[in-house]
Formats: sequence, structure tokens, C-alpha cells
Amino acid sequence: MKALFLGLLVASGLAATAQTVPAPTFTATCQDQGFNHQKTFCETRDLTMPAPAGQPLTVEGSTNGSVSVKGWDGPDVRIRAVVKAWADTEAQAQEHVAGIKISTAGNVLRASVPADGQNAAVSYEVFVPRRTALALTTHNGSIRLAGVQAAITFSAQNGSVSLTDLGGQVTGHTTNGSLTINLSGRQWQGQGLDVETTNGSIRWHLPTDYSAQLYTGTTNGGLRTALPQTDPKGHHHEVNTTLGKGGPAVKAITTNGSVVIQQG
Repeated sequence: MKALFLGLLVASGLAATAQTVPAPTFTATCQDQGFNHQKTFCETRDLTMPAPAGQPLTVEGSTNGSVSVKGWDGPDVRIRAVVKAWADTEAQAQEHVAGIKISTAGNVLRASVPADGQNAAVSYEVFVPRRTALALTTHNGSIRLAGVQAAITFSAQNGSVSLTDLGGQVTGHTTNGSLTINLSGRQWQGQGLDVETTNGSIRWHLPTDYSAQLYTGTTNGGLRTALPQTDPKGHHHEVNTTLGKGGPAVKAITTNGSVVIQQG
């Protein structure tokens, strides 16, 4: 009886521990709006997959759709896919949505969209353990990253990118879209940040007492900052400076776009 009692105590303790991390709260929803006066059908699908071990979680955005990844303290990956299609009738749109399959095989999150499903979009809201390595791609959609410290790569064709409270080694680019970088703490935790956009602005938000090796610049655009510029009167505007006590490099550049650095 004593052994049984102790076993029950251990089991109840494990159950209590498993319940200490609340489930993440999804914010992604269907928005009831058409496309070129067509009818819309939309649904959300919630999925769970194991956190990948020893390799990155790859999220392949469909032709249309955004990707949002947030760090959380749970042990697995939680996903909400927002699947939407447009057609002449709602029944046709619903049929298009039914034909879209979501796969999580091989640590890859992707949607299989029928060849004739051009008027369709799949967006993802994903919660991952904070140390999960990531590889993200979108074609026509934004990328948002928050609260993750790991090896992260991203690539967007037409879409803005927002980076908040990150660490690790983060590299990536967008061709047509802005970059918003929100740094936190006193210093980058990890190897550093190296991102760029071809056609888009960059907006930095830095804590006042942040320490780093900061490099940012634009080839064709203005630069607004209180920090000293390398060549303020030249054609190429850039800042290359040591902030505070220095630290890992944080870098963001654009070819065609303005750069704004805000501190405080």
C-alpha cells in the first residue's frame, strides 16, 4: 500500500508539472473578405507536432500567405493554419479549401495547394520551444518572429519582416518588403543578426543602454538617427559603430529604402 501511495504521489506530481505551462493563445482568425468581388471561404486548422531534434523546423509558405512564429515554454510545436480561397461561388471556394492539405512530415510544415488553386492562401501562426532552429520562406506574405533564440534563416519574396526579442544566429532577406527590428535586453544573446532587404525600409528599435557592434545602411535612401554616420554627406548612408560595451554584431542593410534608428 505504501508503494502504491508513493506511486500515486509521483504520478500526480508529474501531471501537475505537465499542466504548469498553459496552452498558447492563437490570435489568427478568418477574415470574411473577398478578392476582386469573389466569394470567400475560410477555415482554421489547429495542429500539434513534436519539436524537431537536431534539425530546424522548416515552414514553407504557400504562394500566398504569411508566417508568424513565437517562442513559448511548452515542449512541442503548436500550429494554427488559416486556409482561405476565393471563387465565383462560396461552394467553389469551399471546394478549393477542402483540396488544400497541410503536412508536418519530416519536420517540414507545408501546404499542398492544387495547381488550379491560385486564388488561395495559407497563413501560419506557430508556437515553438524557444530554442527551436527555424528555416522560413514566404512568396507573397509577411514573416513575423518573436521570442526565439536559435539558428534562424528566413527568405521572403514579397513581404515585410518583423523581428522581436530574438537571439542566436539570425540571417535572412526580403526582396520587396520592410524590416522592423525590435531589440531587447542589454546585448544580443548568441552569434548575431545579419539581415537585408532590396526594396524596403528598415526601422530599428534599440534600448538606450544596448551594447553591440551595429552596422546598418542604405544605398538609395535617407538615414535618420542620433548616432554618428560614417559619411553623412555621401551618397551611401551608413552607421558602423560600437554601442555601449560592444558585443555581437547586429546588421541590417537595404538597397532602396530609408533607415530609421530609434533608441529608448
